[in-house]
Amino acid sequence: MSAEQQISFSIQDLFSVKGKVVVVTGGGSGLGKAIAEGFAVNGAKVYIVGRRLEALEKAAKEIGGDIHVVQGDVQTREGCLEIVNAVKANEDHIDTLINCAGVNSPWRVVAKDHNDPDQVENMLVNGIIEEDFNSSNQINVNGVYFLTVNFVPLLRKSADPNVCVIASLAALANIRSMGSITYGVSKAAVVHLAKLLAGRLHPMKIRVNTICPGIFPSEMTGTTTAGKHEYSINHQAEKAALRCTAGRPGRPEEMVAPVLLLSSPGGAYMNHALLTVDGGRLMGASINDGIRLPDSTYTDDILG
Repeated sequence: MSAEQQISFSIQDLFSVKGKVVVVTGGGSGLGKAIAEGFAVNGAKVYIVGRRLEALEKAAKEIGGDIHVVQGDVQTREGCLEIVNAVKANEDHIDTLINCAGVNSPWRVVAKDHNDPDQVENMLVNGIIEEDFNSSNQINVNGVYFLTVNFVPLLRKSADPNVCVIASLAALANIRSMGSITYGVSKAAVVHLAKLLAGRLHPMKIRVNTICPGIFPSEMTGTTTAGKHEYSINHQAEKAALRCTAGRPGRPEEMVAPVLLLSSPGGAYMNHALLTVDGGRLMGASINDGIRLPDSTYTDDILG
């Protein structure tokens, strides 16, 4: 059994994705668009998938390189099969699948004071309907499962097949600013789904890893501006970003880099991993967020 060095330690070799065939869902905007460009500018052939054809075509034009558009919807098993068949019509294998498509169902009724029991009761009872859970689960969980398993035949033909699931910090922390309960529940579910898939795909040597981003500018946290990857984040996301160690939202390159790592020779020994890319937000949440108790319940030297 050999464990000898296979490639040089140069950056160009360690993190090379040149020649890889990559599929990125949610590739028309936000993190998916940035991830797609990260692969494309480094020599990969990239398929971007999304529901909005206009957004996909605009993204492909802005990104450039060997990039291809597949209009599709991961919300149903049938939609996932159509996406797989569209790629299969042109490729005999894929090397990397990035499950980045996701939705957030915000509260329909909000509580201005989260410590007011009447407001919180009203929000919990009337702020979410069954449709919100169904939509979040169909895209954030079911879509990841059905797309991944139906891509297995093409993944098995790769020399280093790997899947990356873009989840969320909302899967790991009880943070009020991370959208409604439906979002956190679905992201927690997909984190566990990725672990289960890693186990089931073990005989095929298909690696499955998960990334939980913190606050990043995207259509989910704000609105697009004139730039290719520039977003004006909303007030809620801006305040949440200030609570991480970095004191700001994440930048596109800070998400692209770990994704490329997981898909490159330098990351080929990583499987079943969960990376938090959040500027220290998860750490901060454990000491700063949650229910604020009276100051008298805290130690004198540390109020917080």
